[in-house]
Amino acid sequence: MGELRLGRDYTPNFWNLTVFDPFGTNGVGTNQMLNGVALAINPFTGTALAQANPGGFYPTQVRASNSIGYFLPSNLGGFYGQAMYFTGETASNAANNDEGDGYGGRIGFASGPFNIALAYGKVEINPTIGAAAAAGDVQTWNIGGQWDFGFMKLMGQYGQDQIEIGAADLDGRGWLLGALVPVGAGEIRVAYSEYKLDSNVAAFGGNDPKTQKLAVGYVHNLSKRTALYTTYAYVRNRDGALSSLNGATVNNNASSSGLDIGIRHSF
Repeated sequence: MGELRLGRDYTPNFWNLTVFDPFGTNGVGTNQMLNGVALAINPFTGTALAQANPGGFYPTQVRASNSIGYFLPSNLGGFYGQAMYFTGETASNAANNDEGDGYGGRIGFASGPFNIALAYGKVEINPTIGAAAAAGDVQTWNIGGQWDFGFMKLMGQYGQDQIEIGAADLDGRGWLLGALVPVGAGEIRVAYSEYKLDSNVAAFGGNDPKTQKLAVGYVHNLSKRTALYTTYAYVRNRDGALSSLNGATVNNNASSSGLDIGIRHSF
């Protein structure tokens, strides 16, 4: 009959971002739709926010607490899906008592080498500004897919975000194209992603900030459970964008590069 989950879990939108990302949304190779331009911008002032939160602009982009989730059974001829509803933790007598409430869904089809899925989500973001709460929300949708050719697994994604808080209106869209290429005992990973923001925030001077990222990595399997890995990524910011890698501090329109080197062991 399917699966019921209660508590803190991955959101439907995040599943598409991580499953169809050659780097699995880990490290400097993570695609721009998870750490995109729009997610690093304060919608009230147009200035950059600290990127300490790996979930980006809103905390439920990756996981949601207080959730009720349902997964379709696995015997539906390749079709699969997920639905989720979750609540925030704002006091019930507060003016912005629905902040953090949200829902989402995902539907996909996988058969043989082919896999594709579409996801949608919405969360209320109603911060208190001065003595009043500013009504707003974040709506996002994405589609991802992959095809396994045997000698290479090709992946692609496209998504859009709409953030409305008070008078601020931010519309972002991004895409990714990547591949996994097996080589002997290892695997080459490569991805190119972009994220662009359409904004009415005056601080951008009429520009639409844009970030481009190229990432290349290699994983070498020492055994079934242990692997060495390395990833190099380069980010280019344009038209006022401010995005960086590995916590680096950069100026608007400056580039950023990052390097991961490590060992992974599965218990």
